Amino acid sequence: MFGAERSDLDKGLDAFNGRHWRKARRLLEDAVAGEQSRPVADYHLGLLYWRGLGGERDVAVAARCFNRAAQSGHAAAQTALAMALQSGVGVPKDLAQARMLFRSAAGAGDLDAMVQLALISDRAEARRLLERASDAGHAAAMRHLSDILIDEDAVEALALLYANVALSGNHAVSRHAEALAREMTAAEIDAAQKRGRDILKKLRHEKAR
Repeated sequence: MFGAERSDLDKGLDAFNGRHWRKARRLLEDAVAGEQSRPVADYHLGLLYWRGLGGERDVAVAARCFNRAAQSGHAAAQTALAMALQSGVGVPKDLAQARMLFRSAAGAGDLDAMVQLALISDRAEARRLLERASDAGHAAAMRHLSDILIDEDAVEALALLYANVALSGNHAVSRHAEALAREMTAAEIDAAQKRGRDILKKLRHEKAR
């Protein structure tokens, strides 16, 4: 017995995940044009147009795709559209609308939105958002939270950098950690290394649950 034929949306998402960009673009365009359109299709098609994958780059088309998905409550699409509005790429610049979308996406749990919102918020809100994203293992959030904590808790700041490097392999962050460590005592560095390992252990435990 044969199963039901898979939709263009399903095949398009498979092609996207397999990095078959041209095939993904064709299938997702068919899905969006047909009756299978879903926010997830618009969002992934928007990414292809935004990055110029599988064809020419068209940021205006990408923004329209993100907008359709965002209106349906797709958090990652809200973040993508907010970044376009913030920079004025593909759409007219609108910082107020960008902030609103970042806040909506962050409320829905989008970690990238939390980081972006933190960057345009006051210190107290930024710290709260970055702590939330860092606790979920977002490497960039750890880097920005480290900057906030550097003056009040250098050990925790360095620990976050160590955890960031372990997660992302970011050489720039590694150099930053080395520079910070040179200003600290051996005992402080040991404490930061231990704390960094504890952060990673907690993240792995949460991921395994």
